[in-house]
Amino acid sequence: MTKQNKRNINFHHRYGVQMRFNDFDMFGHLNNTVYFEYLDMAKYAYFKQFMDGAFGTEPTVPVILKIDAVFLSPVHIDDSVEVLTAVTALGDTSLTLSQQLVDNAGNIKFTAEVIMVNIDVKTQQPATIGDKWRKEFTAFEQENLHNK
Repeated sequence: MTKQNKRNINFHHRYGVQMRFNDFDMFGHLNNTVYFEYLDMAKYAYFKQFMDGAFGTEPTVPVILKIDAVFLSPVHIDDSVEVLTAVTALGDTSLTLSQQLVDNAGNIKFTAEVIMVNIDVKTQQPATIGDKWRKEFTAFEQENLHNK
């Protein structure tokens, strides 16, 4: 099942979040820093599905270069939320992830566009995203992502 947002991104990856009491501030709102922890957990789950269970053993890894985040409405302690994730563009050495935190009614609480650079683990320099990942991302997202 996919969820579509206002930018017409079809999200095929969903990650249910287990919220903790200490994720919230004294007003009962999700702490601003915790949103990024939820995004990271969803990123890990997203990428792990393409790594044959060997996360961390690849010769290259995507690392965050930039996050553009928008807080749309607060998440409260009794809400149930999940993170939707999609690769929306592939460059030579970079990719763009779109992520949203949504409640169980489908209300978008938070959005983020994440620019990631593929890094060679040994040299710590940008590395071309391999054909295997390109094919898998494109097949999973069901659209042509190249050079978007």
